[in-house]
Amino acid sequence: MLSYRDEAEGVMEEDASGAGRFIRAVLRPRIVVRAGDDVEQAARLHHDAHDHCFIANSMNFPITCEPVITTDP
Repeated sequence: MLSYRDEAEGVMEEDASGAGRFIRAVLRPRIVVRAGDDVEQAARLHHDAHDHCFIANSMNFPITCEPVITTDP
């Protein structure tokens, strides 16, 4: 992997008292691998890592992941 940058977005809701909570999050990682690397394997590994993530599995709201994996020219 040459670089990894995430553009995460969280959605919150607030009640009448001003208290709030997150109701969902979307992770949009941008991953660059070397030319010739297996992009499909990188996507599978990223999916597996997300499925086993202690933080994501501890949240009480859905976390989706929309990775974009490209190769370095």
